[in-house]
Amino acid sequence: MRKILLKTHKFLASLGFAIVLLILIAAFIVIGTVIPQHLDASYYLERYGRFGKLIVAADLDTAYSSPIFMVLAALFTINLVLCTFRSLKGQLSLSRRTFSTVGEAGGIHVHQVDCKSAQQYFTNKRYTIEKTEEGFRASTYTWGVWGATIVHIGIIIIMIGGVIEAATAQESSMNLLPGNEIYFDDKGFSLRLDDFSMTFTDTGAVSQYVSDVTITDDDGSSFSRSMWVNNPLSHKGVKLYQASYGWANNLKIVDRDSQTIVKEGYMLNNSSYFHQDSHLSVYLYRYYPELGIGGDQQPVNLSERERNPHYAVTLYQFGNPVESYIVGPHETIPFENLDITFTDSQAYTGLLFRSDSSFIVVSIGFVFIILGMIISFYFYPRSVVYGKETLTTYSRKNNWVYAQSIAKQLHGVVRTPH
Repeated sequence: MRKILLKTHKFLASLGFAIVLLILIAAFIVIGTVIPQHLDASYYLERYGRFGKLIVAADLDTAYSSPIFMVLAALFTINLVLCTFRSLKGQLSLSRRTFSTVGEAGGIHVHQVDCKSAQQYFTNKRYTIEKTEEGFRASTYTWGVWGATIVHIGIIIIMIGGVIEAATAQESSMNLLPGNEIYFDDKGFSLRLDDFSMTFTDTGAVSQYVSDVTITDDDGSSFSRSMWVNNPLSHKGVKLYQASYGWANNLKIVDRDSQTIVKEGYMLNNSSYFHQDSHLSVYLYRYYPELGIGGDQQPVNLSERERNPHYAVTLYQFGNPVESYIVGPHETIPFENLDITFTDSQAYTGLLFRSDSSFIVVSIGFVFIILGMIISFYFYPRSVVYGKETLTTYSRKNNWVYAQSIAKQLHGVVRTPH
């Protein structure tokens, strides 16, 4: 049993396993970039055909919160934790050594260096200096060995943040028409939809839809942005996605005798309005922006471009069907003393709102990564040994450049050891 545990530990902490996980995670990132996220299932089924079923079944429409991605992220986190703990002992030992690189192979000699000038130079550079029988040795940034560990910790924190978001995130959606505004009470800002537009392919299919929004904070400050699929907007811990679109259709019912408007308002596809006085239900099956007739002589929608707009409507009274109609804008459907018309349609945007409760945690993780990278690239350990007018340099990175810079300052001559 102990052997199995040791082998499992070795495998989970191995570099090869980390590389495989990174490749798979990168593949998911590509999928999440190429495939639009957080849209209705119907979008994927219509656009991708059979592959659309796989997208929905495998949760590739929410790639970054799918079970597969979460498992990969969890395994990568375990790998990082094990690697980090395995390297801690060695890094702790190195950081405690004042002259951790002294005695390592690969030192570069700088000849014809004056001892006093060299010692003064390294003192000014705040090196830790220790005298020896033949001269001195000096070292700096021994704590720089922690750079890689800090980067690992930062990645682990980000992964934890992702788990927190997946476990606590709240989602809601809303359909908005241009001019509509919603207020986020708990976040202290409002969002107004200024405009919504769609672009089309040559075949008439929707290729992209864009929402122009203005966000206003409680303090009066505001800014405007454009949102589209795979280009979400984040503000005060809320992430807003362009998720869907549709048509809002303006229903108008007029009393023919008094010429008063009984009802006027928007209806969506597959919705109905009930008129109490006549026990009448007006059911809007679908709006066809570009009506066509299919091979079976049934109405079909050729595209979302408004080239031949029509409405498929059914009237019910006391729950029984009365008649079905296909009418254009402003065409009247008479029923008893009522004139029923659909005057026009307006495209609406469907926005998905997702609270990002892990923002602070993820931000801390990014700070750790940046700090670790700065330490790794700029504060790596360096040391020198002086004896017999020769200075030998040791550096974890760019030792040749390091030796050349010292030689220039101390007017020495650089020679590599044979």
